[in-house]
Amino acid sequence: MSRVALLIGTIGGIVGTITAAMGGIWVLIYNILLKEIYNYLLYIQIILSKIFPIPPADPWPQSYSGPWPLPIFPSWPLFGASSSILAMLFIVTGILIGIGFYGTYKIGGGAMSVVGLISSIIGSTLGALIIINGNTTIGSMSASMMLGMTYVSAFSVPTPNFTLIWVGYIVLGFTFIILGAASLKIRYMTEKPKEAQTAGVVSILGAIFFMGSLFMEGTVLLFGCGLMSIAFIFWTIVFYSSRYI
Repeated sequence: MSRVALLIGTIGGIVGTITAAMGGIWVLIYNILLKEIYNYLLYIQIILSKIFPIPPADPWPQSYSGPWPLPIFPSWPLFGASSSILAMLFIVTGILIGIGFYGTYKIGGGAMSVVGLISSIIGSTLGALIIINGNTTIGSMSASMMLGMTYVSAFSVPTPNFTLIWVGYIVLGFTFIILGAASLKIRYMTEKPKEAQTAGVVSILGAIFFMGSLFMEGTVLLFGCGLMSIAFIFWTIVFYSSRYI
């Protein structure tokens, strides 16, 4: 049973590497969509500045209805498709890697192997579902104008719920921290303790970038995906080499 579980974990490491690469592609698509939204809002701000060269009195005249150019974001469908694909890959990766950690439990990995199993499956699934939810619900971003000494929202456009999407990445970040800690704890029960240690350290570092992407530019997630691809490669080596212990 342990041999089969570790072999499945090996496949999970390979799928995880593909998932991390897809995450990098997703970040690039996200940046393109964000640029389209910012360019549109900038255009709206220019229009507003011409309509209201002198800031109107409070409250802001929300009743003004246009003529507004239609918000056209060509990359939104591609962003939605890539988000769904990435989320599904995270779920598959989490399940397979979790089974791999179960395999380490069968060869003496102890309680942390079980923690790795449970956190990998639940955490990756939860994080992925939050990303899907953020992609299928509507958020908004606004153009703003000066009113007195402050900026006020003057016009909003619908967008994917980016905040919810980043919450999903934070959940994945916590999951990778737990997996990293589990990998460090069980390293001497595997055939490749140094590789297991490296996977654990790199996973924790990658998780920090995942979690930090909410507060910094989304491009930070690229570093997280790059580090996680390294972690998945090392887990592939660990699981595959340990299947005959």
